[in-house]
This record gives sequence, C-alpha cells and structure tokens, in this order.
Amino acid sequence: MGIGYAILVINPLGNKPGKPVADIEDKVEIWGEEVAGNHSGSKLDDMNIKGNPNRLLATFKFSTGIVGEDYKDNEAAIDTFTYVHEIEGGYEKSTYEDEPYLIPYTVANSDSAVIIMPGGGYGFKEMDGGTAEGKEVAASLNKAGINAFLLHYRSNPYEWPIPQLDVQRAVRFLRYHANDYGLHPDRIGLIGFSAGGYQTGSFINLIQGENLFPASYQPDAIDAVDDQVASAAMIYPALTYRYNVPMLFASFNDEDVRNPEKREELLQQTDLSTHFRTADIPQFIAYGTKDLAIGVKGPQEYIQSARNADADVTVIVAEDQNHGFKQEYYMKAYLEWVKKIFASL
Repeated sequence: MGIGYAILVINPLGNKPGKPVADIEDKVEIWGEEVAGNHSGSKLDDMNIKGNPNRLLATFKFSTGIVGEDYKDNEAAIDTFTYVHEIEGGYEKSTYEDEPYLIPYTVANSDSAVIIMPGGGYGFKEMDGGTAEGKEVAASLNKAGINAFLLHYRSNPYEWPIPQLDVQRAVRFLRYHANDYGLHPDRIGLIGFSAGGYQTGSFINLIQGENLFPASYQPDAIDAVDDQVASAAMIYPALTYRYNVPMLFASFNDEDVRNPEKREELLQQTDLSTHFRTADIPQFIAYGTKDLAIGVKGPQEYIQSARNADADVTVIVAEDQNHGFKQEYYMKAYLEWVKKIFASL
C-alpha cells in the first residue's frame, strides 16, 4: 500500500514468474483435505482484468488506486494487479484452490511464538517476492529467542471473511500442534503489517471466538481448538477502510461496494475503532506521521477506542515516516514488549 512500498517488492520488467517466496520449501499447509471457502471455479470469471499491462504499470495503478476517502470504482485496477502479480507471478492459482500455509522459523528452547502477517492491500502479499514483512521480521524474533511463523493467507479475489479465517486457522493450527513445535499454547501472538495489520485487528475484534465457516464446510479437530492469542501487534496498520475506500473492491462483493448504502454498511461493519472488543489482549501499534497510504486517522481512532476501553495498548509514533518504515523505528520496543507478555504467562 503506497507507491514505493508496492513497487520495491515487485520485478517491474514484464509479466514473468516472480521471485520465489523465501524458504517456501519449508512451508506447512494449515488446512486439511478441505479448505474452507475453496472450490474449483475460475477466479478469472470473477475478476475484471483490463489489457495485459506490465507489472510496473499494474503496480502503479493499484498502489494509487486504493488510497483515499473518496469512492472510486477501481475494481479493474485491483483485479488486474492481482492477476499480473499473484497469478501470473506464480504465487497463487487461477482457481479458488489455493492452500494457505505457514513458514516456520523456529529456535531452540523457546515455547513462545508469533504469527507474522505481511501486508499488500489484499491485492498481494509482501512475502510474494519480498522479505521485509516476513523473513526479516522472523529473523529479529528468532534473535530474541522467539519462534516465528509466517502466514500466507488468501486475498483478492477471495472475499471477507476468508482471509480472516486463515488467521484463525493458523492460530488453531499452532495450538493444536503446540507439542510438535515445543510451544506453550497460551504463548502465541500476532504481528501484522499494513493490510496484515487489518488481518490482526479484524481477527481479534471481529472473528476470534466465532466460527464463520461457509455452510458447505465440515469442521475438523483443529477447528475445535481455542483461537485465543496472547498479544497483537499492528505495524503501519490499516484498521479501517474509511481512508482506503477503493480497497473495498479487494475484499468484498463488487456490486455491494458499488451500492452507496451497502458500501456505507461495509465501512461501518469493518471499522475496528467502532467495534473494539479486546481490552483483554495487550496490543502494540506503530504508525508513521507521514503515512501517505493509510494516513494517521485510522490508527489514532483505534488507539483512542482501546484507551477508552482501558485496554493495555502500547503506541510507537514514527515521526516523519511514510508507510512501510523500517524495523529500527519499532522492533526494539516491540521485542521488549512481547517478551514481557510471554514471561508473564
């Protein structure tokens, strides 16, 4: 989200397969034989793909097209970018048969873990060609003695709540397999970046404790496991769609987004500051004062709601920083914070 943020992780020269996901050979699929929300239908039947632009052009249109409080019908720009980067890039399938996975980064003698969720405006995932919101974060966690698990969740053209169900499944998967990884099931936290921050915030405030499976899905033993987390961190997070209204096209039914009344309902239903219900979960939020992708109002409104609820919320303000700022602005404080939480459990 943000022009430079998206372009930096994408090879702009033509529509060729992208750079492989780092450590993809270690991936662990988190669903069983049935993946909730999947089917054999073609994504292309549901996507509004215009022309055959190279990645640079598609990235520019996507990055600029999901920003702002004003409604714009940017379905084509979002879908075209997803097609060029995710499908042609080889990161996801052309059918609704993707298999979400975790990439484990484990350390010896540690029973705590953090699930990492990269951003990408729900049009792609930064880990698809990049490492700043994935492997590099895992390295910092590992250095601090914390296990890390990088989540590749489903996104456009999958619709709400499918991406959030992948977060829930990842939490339950790790709790179910806690003994296999040497984890304490109550010492599992989340950290999300940009849209991954919305993944984190929407999971704890709107999804956790619920079972929002499609009617045709048959839950398994993992789905019966508790989905509680010990902590939640959100870094330059999108915590509402109100300041990225066109991004609704990456998460919801296109006709609903075009309808003014339904669009307002979606904006209200997904604004996390008005649906804060997690005063029992310690939260860490870092945002930049010059964020051109999501602005500052969303994080500030959420922080105020957390404080009004007497929640344990730690805030890092990265002065003069735009979207996608580096670890140096938050990581030291985050690691000290999360280690204290794990030690208290």
